[in-house]
Amino acid sequence: MRWHCGITAAAAIGLAAGMANGDIVTEWNQIALQSIVNVPTPPPRAARNLAMVHTAIYDAVNSIDGTHTPYLSNFTPAPGASREAAAVCAAHTVLSALYPTQAALLDAARDVHLASIPDSPAKFAGVAQGDGVAAAVLAYRAGDGSGNTIMYTPNPAAGHWRIGPDNPGAALLPHWGGVQPFGIQSGSQFRPPAPPALNSAQYAASVAEVQAIGALNSATRTADQTSIARAWAFGGGTITPPGAWNRIAQTMATGNSLSENARLFAMLNVGLADAGIASWDAKYEYDLWRPIHAIREANIDGNPDTVQDAGWLPLLTPTPPFPAYTSGHSTFSRTAADLLAAFFGSDAINIMFAGDFGEMRHLTSLDAAANEAGLSRIYGGIHFDFDNTAGQWTGEQIAEWVYFNHFRPIPAPGTATLIVLGVLGIARRRR
Repeated sequence: MRWHCGITAAAAIGLAAGMANGDIVTEWNQIALQSIVNVPTPPPRAARNLAMVHTAIYDAVNSIDGTHTPYLSNFTPAPGASREAAAVCAAHTVLSALYPTQAALLDAARDVHLASIPDSPAKFAGVAQGDGVAAAVLAYRAGDGSGNTIMYTPNPAAGHWRIGPDNPGAALLPHWGGVQPFGIQSGSQFRPPAPPALNSAQYAASVAEVQAIGALNSATRTADQTSIARAWAFGGGTITPPGAWNRIAQTMATGNSLSENARLFAMLNVGLADAGIASWDAKYEYDLWRPIHAIREANIDGNPDTVQDAGWLPLLTPTPPFPAYTSGHSTFSRTAADLLAAFFGSDAINIMFAGDFGEMRHLTSLDAAANEAGLSRIYGGIHFDFDNTAGQWTGEQIAEWVYFNHFRPIPAPGTATLIVLGVLGIARRRR
C-alpha cells in the first residue's frame, strides 16, 4: 500500500498548543514515542521503527541542505524545497505505515504542522520530497527480516533460558539478531565472547551478587538502588529503553536547528536499532538463563559455590521473556550515551529525567547515566553483572562505528583537514 503525506483541511488546535515548545524533529520524535506506547512495541522493534522515522526525516532534510552524506541515495535532491514540510511528510508517511491504527494522532499532527507553513512552491516541493524519501525508506526496510519467524524450543539443560515462573510468555523475537542492521555490517559484528562457565568462580560471584541485591525483598539494596532499578525499567507498554534515550536527546536538542536535529536523531536511532539487533544476536547465540532460574535451580549448575533458593523472586517482575546475555538495556544505553557525547562534544548534562514508575533521576553525565541504566538491571534482579559489562562493550563499538561511518559532513574544498582534526578531537574526549 502506498502512503502519502497529503494536505487536508483538518487541524487539531489542542495538539498545536501541545507542540509549541519543540521543533518539528523533536515533536515528531515525541509522536513516535506516543505511538510506541499506544501500540505496545518491544524494544528492538521500537528502535527499528524510530530509526526508520528518523532516517527518513534526515534524508528528506539533507536532500535539501546537501551538507552531509545521505543515508540512502536513491532519490533526487530538492534544493529550495521547504525543510519543514519535507520533515513533516517524511515522518508522517513512515509512521502511518508502521502504526496504521494511530491515523487520527498522526494525521492531526501532520495537519497542524503543514497549516503553519505558508502555501508556496517550496512547501509543495517539500511535501513531495518528504513523501518520496519516506517511500524509499519503507521500501528499503521491507525485506529486512524483521517480519520473519523462527521456531525456538527451550533447552532444558542447566544454564539455558527457559520460560520463567513469573512470566509464562514465549521467547520474544528469537530471530531479531538476523535482522538487517541500519549502520553496522551484521548483528554478529560486535558479538562479545561467551559468558562465564557455570562452574567458574566469576559465575558464582555474579549469581551471589544478584541473589542478594536483586531480590524482591533484598536486605542489602539501598533505597537509591531501588529507585535506579525502577526508573530505568521501561517494560511493556512504555516508551521502552530506546525511547528513554530519545527523551534524553529531546532535552539536549533544545536550541538546535532543524537540520542539526534531523542528523542527531537519525544517528542516535540508527545506533539504537543496531544495539537491539546486536544484543538479540548474542542473547539467542548464547541462550543464557536469567537469574531467577540460575538461583532457583542452582542445585543443577555444577558449581559448589552457588546457593539454591527455590522460591527466589526478583524486584522487577515479570522477568523479560528472552535470554539474559547480553543486557539490552546496557547495549542500548552505552550506544546512545556515546553517540550523544560525540555529537555534542561533551559528556556533561544537567537533566531531571522522568523515569519509569514516576521515579526522577538527576543526570549529570551521559557516561554515568549509561552505567546507571546497566546497573539497574542487576538491582532489579533480572541480569548478571557480566550481562551488563558485555552489553556496554558492544554498545561502545556500535556507537563508534555509526559515528565514524554515517551522516558525515561533506567538506567544502580546503576544509577536509580541519574536519578530520575536529572529529579526532571528539574521539579523544570520548575516551
